[in-house]
Amino acid sequence: MKTTFCRSIGRVWLFAALASLGLMWGCAPKAVVLPPATKEAPAPPDTSFTRSVPTVGTKAMVVSAHPLASQVGAQILNSGGNAIDATLATVAALNVVEPHASGLGGGGFLLYYDAARDSFAILDYRERAPARLERTGYFQPTDSQHVVQRSGATSVLVPGSPAGWQAMHSRFGTKLLADLLAPAIALADTGYAVSEKQSAMILDYIADLQADSNLARVFLSDGLPLQPGQKLKQPRLATMLKFLSRTRLENLYYPPYSDYIVRALRKGGSFIRNDDLLSYRVRERQPLRGTYHGYEIITLSPPSSGGTALLEILKILEPLDLKNTGHLSPDYIQAVASASRQALKDADTWISDPDFARVPSEQLLSDDWTSEARSRLRTDSVPDRLPAMDSLRAFGKGNTTHVVVVDSAGNMASLTQSINYFFGSEVIVPELGLLMNNHMADFAIDSTSRKVMAPNRRPPSNMAPTIVRKDGKPVLVIGSPGGARIAPTLAQVLIDVLDFEMPLNEAMNAPRFFPAGKTLVVESRVPQTTLDALAAKGWKIYPYGTINSFFGGVHAIQFDPTSHSLIGAADPRRDGAAAGQ
Repeated sequence: MKTTFCRSIGRVWLFAALASLGLMWGCAPKAVVLPPATKEAPAPPDTSFTRSVPTVGTKAMVVSAHPLASQVGAQILNSGGNAIDATLATVAALNVVEPHASGLGGGGFLLYYDAARDSFAILDYRERAPARLERTGYFQPTDSQHVVQRSGATSVLVPGSPAGWQAMHSRFGTKLLADLLAPAIALADTGYAVSEKQSAMILDYIADLQADSNLARVFLSDGLPLQPGQKLKQPRLATMLKFLSRTRLENLYYPPYSDYIVRALRKGGSFIRNDDLLSYRVRERQPLRGTYHGYEIITLSPPSSGGTALLEILKILEPLDLKNTGHLSPDYIQAVASASRQALKDADTWISDPDFARVPSEQLLSDDWTSEARSRLRTDSVPDRLPAMDSLRAFGKGNTTHVVVVDSAGNMASLTQSINYFFGSEVIVPELGLLMNNHMADFAIDSTSRKVMAPNRRPPSNMAPTIVRKDGKPVLVIGSPGGARIAPTLAQVLIDVLDFEMPLNEAMNAPRFFPAGKTLVVESRVPQTTLDALAAKGWKIYPYGTINSFFGGVHAIQFDPTSHSLIGAADPRRDGAAAGQ
């Protein structure tokens, strides 16, 4: 039994609070009228962490979760590649330098803007449950923590990244696959220096890594965590990538590679078989579109709930004068946290795989529902329970990584992908050096839920790659990892940039907060006077570090219409970096 499946939450009780986001609550309706901000002296710059700094380019830009991966993407752009070429080269490099977070063993979503056609496309390469899935084994009384669903081979879904990466290349790429994967192959073969954050993360998972000889061979040195500056080499991953680069990425679904994957998983009780891999297909989805203070927000549609939740948060908040309340004031955080709580409740209740169930995104984002939800927000208290949108309105009567790329032609890519928890299922295919996902954990743990696991179904996701435009012109390309924190985190950054007119990097640096039921998880840089006022309203304040990767890792590119330049910024909570030209 694994001992670390909820480490990313930090505390067992906090994990329980996150799991209870869908709890109902009730209170007398009361419209929100936010008071104006009080004038306070500006706070001195915070020097307790390495702050995000902007990277400026005039032609193109890449921002990803690792500086080496961003450099790879920039090199592809410099050599004449387009946004998708750079995206594919970057995610392949991330498979090497951030193997614990994403890669060919997982899945994700791409939001792509084709400048020549002025059109948007979404490629859904989310993982899928195996066809022979037997649900009963996941709901045993002796497994009250649902460990079988969260770790080990039983938590693995059919990976979508091989098909997704191939679809990107086939539909939108211009350069040879071998050229795009060559930098990743070199990094896997010769190794790269482990960062302080990655070393600390390996140390956090040391017990599980030591318990598996295949994991230990890759991520440990003589049984101990790799220290900052030590090289992490992955020769077997390099060999696999080299073969795939000369053929097709989808060959990972065919023997002998599929045999290696299935054999490694069957040992741990997985239901995945060769035909599950062979039958995997990418889905093309239509993006969701919304508006906020004159800006057009284009984001991800179901089966991800992140885009719907983001648009609902912004729509609930839009009539409120947030700027006048003051950034990080008690009333500002009360409003944003309450709107986030409502949107997350609705998303948790209604978003699922649209191939299997009708998903009422349009109703969730309707004026009717968001106005009613806004009327329930309280300025003076925090209700214990919160109602989701009711079924009559819904249907009428009838943790992850993120990459953003802009090329010189104006094409834009915003991609989020994951293997779920750090180290995914903690199953590595030894012949391939490939970590497998544990996205079975994203299905509902309630066997009666409409989001429960089922054969061939894709689990709901919180991913929300997003593009912001105004008057048809691009403003931001943005996204983040972070599970349930993705939509609230993106909403906070967008409000900082669009309403408070903060520089992009300062919006990245700003302290964050997240409502887990009545618990408000906060970075301790939120002013203490604000926290005291929020506690008086009924929030249970949970400080979670000065700056913490729990709150995501936002990567974004901003278009500056004045200087006609691109501004890239990476979240200081992770190892990300921007590279431009």
